[in-house]
Amino acid sequence: MTLSAIDTGIIIASLEWLFVGYFLFLHGSHTFLAAVSVNSLRLRMESVAVKMLPRLSAGYEIPVSIIVPVSEPTQELAPFVQSLFGLDYPEFEVIVVIDTEDSENLSQLQTAFELVMFPEAYWRQVRARTVHSVYRSPRLPALRVLDKKPGGPGDAINAGINAARYPIVCIAHADSVLKRDSLRRLVPYFLEDASTIGAGTAEHVANGSFIVNGFLERCRLSGNPLVWMQATASLRRDLCSRYGWAVPNAMLTISDRFCAFRKEAVVQVGGCLRSAVNPILELVARLHRANTVIDRRYRIAFLPAPVLWRHMPSTPAAVCRGMASEHSGLSDALKVNRDLFWGRNSGLVGRLAFPFTKLTEVAGPLIELLAWTFFVAGFALDLVSGQHLVVFAVCAAGLGVLVSWLAILIDAFVFRTYQSAGSYALLLISAIFENAGFRQLITFCALPGLRPRAADHAGMRKQRPVERRPTD
Repeated sequence: MTLSAIDTGIIIASLEWLFVGYFLFLHGSHTFLAAVSVNSLRLRMESVAVKMLPRLSAGYEIPVSIIVPVSEPTQELAPFVQSLFGLDYPEFEVIVVIDTEDSENLSQLQTAFELVMFPEAYWRQVRARTVHSVYRSPRLPALRVLDKKPGGPGDAINAGINAARYPIVCIAHADSVLKRDSLRRLVPYFLEDASTIGAGTAEHVANGSFIVNGFLERCRLSGNPLVWMQATASLRRDLCSRYGWAVPNAMLTISDRFCAFRKEAVVQVGGCLRSAVNPILELVARLHRANTVIDRRYRIAFLPAPVLWRHMPSTPAAVCRGMASEHSGLSDALKVNRDLFWGRNSGLVGRLAFPFTKLTEVAGPLIELLAWTFFVAGFALDLVSGQHLVVFAVCAAGLGVLVSWLAILIDAFVFRTYQSAGSYALLLISAIFENAGFRQLITFCALPGLRPRAADHAGMRKQRPVERRPTD
């Protein structure tokens, strides 16, 4: 045997152990986080029934400003805004921020709510582009519509924060589907703990569900297998990752479709970064960074109960675009806030959650693609044995199926999101194909998110609260 042959064998064996070890670490970590989630759920179950009594805290609820940022034309805007006024919550206002060039969205709201222009003082607490006009509705005094110069989703949220009158701001997107008690179940986190500065929710699939007057009445699966696999992935992400990290206050990712923040905390860090790909993900990371630096006690909570649904893409091309967008948003948020990694007083979020998320969610698609390419190509070239290929497939896909099944069973026994046993049977079956086929295909979609953006993040990541002065 030649020296080159020995060297090649060592390299092949090292890569085999490296990739197998990565998947053992990935799925083992998600299993541990799922165990943390189950333990936290067990501790909370005894008090849930009492806390959810409809009028237990009547008169003590924190008033909420619901901000609906609109950065692209949508036909569902008026029905969604109308549905918000059916939420079971005593005091809230709705602020719709029109951040588009065309007048379609504004015209839609003017027709539906009889909007009239209203002269109103506008206090710029965080940077946002010019607000051209403010509209009010005679029929719904709690509704205000801001028509502003386009600046992107983050800029639209900032404009809504400037207009918000209440201490809690809730971000809700027009493509979301809520339940009537969604707000009532999310806001108590701010009452339970005064240090809570943010709260996110689990995100479920709305395709195929019964929706009445904008609210979800009964959750069920559609007949599209792509939707089933996305529903499985959502359960695993929320119950075997996000909630597990939220328990020790180290959660870096939340759904931007429906979430809430303490307004004062957001203003202190300068609001949303207007150039961020996903301003909510970037804001969460920056809140962690800003509060750990000064060693301030804070909390970003997570509501695992089903209160938020969204219509998932149902074609391969749309799924791919959505995956690329989500991955790009997360990659951008962590890059802008890279000082959080092992920063001063960063604790668990900076020393464990940040590198874990960077490795498994940002670099994960590339690692998985390289791993599968290595083993399949190596087997074809007779460099990797069939036995080793089977071991890798079991570690990469087989253990992934078990983690997905664990998330599905947690949801089935604790939350009962889907009413029928047939829906859960479909999810258990789809978990096999989601981990052995679908997951590998969508890794290609996430690869564009690894490319650096043209913007200069070095200056962006130092964003601080701004002077309260007019700005365009």
